[in-house]
Amino acid sequence: MKIMNSATCRLFLLLALLWLPSSTGAEEVDVAAEVKKHLNDPVACGCSLQDDIDLKSRISSLNAVITEFHAQKKTYSGSKQTLTPVIRKTVSDAVAQKLNNAKDSKAKDYGATTYDFGCFTIINSDATPCLRGALDDHESVHRKACDDHPLGWRYDQLVGDWIQEEIDAYQKELDRLNAELNKKLPFCTLDPSVKKALWDIAAEKDRESEAKEILDWVAGLFN
Repeated sequence: MKIMNSATCRLFLLLALLWLPSSTGAEEVDVAAEVKKHLNDPVACGCSLQDDIDLKSRISSLNAVITEFHAQKKTYSGSKQTLTPVIRKTVSDAVAQKLNNAKDSKAKDYGATTYDFGCFTIINSDATPCLRGALDDHESVHRKACDDHPLGWRYDQLVGDWIQEEIDAYQKELDRLNAELNKKLPFCTLDPSVKKALWDIAAEKDRESEAKEILDWVAGLFN
């Protein structure tokens, strides 16, 4: 509980500082008032031109990917064919081509992988906040599938089931990307000082949430 208490105290301290009236000028008072006004509004993942390019490019790419997966699934409709490395590569190559064709050349892209041994995910450490959350949402579908099955289950998985899992994962990622894009307005039109304060508060809440997840995971080891 020490981790949680520390994180909570930091969050309350940050909020308290924002609530205190400023004695250094009207600008600081206005910033505090704006922060209070927008405290419960959705916080955008980023407001740079690059963030905008990345989000729109990835959304376009995923729409193409999902369409291609649906087309590939028709081939195995009603089939009892299990997934093989050759089939996986053939389908994945076709999907990758559609993704690359739809990708903006100016956009940045990052990868993530969920390992069937241990059911854990590794996300590219360079991934931006605007893409990291969506990547983790995508991989959460694979983590759940992994948690729900015994080790080695991929060798017995039907091709149609694997493709549907991929469709579900990409759809969840796409939903997050669209949500992040919608948050950019009106948040990104706020004063830079207001945006920074709101980002700081959101980051503190995230740290508190992560601390709780760690404590819950540790507690689960002893239950």
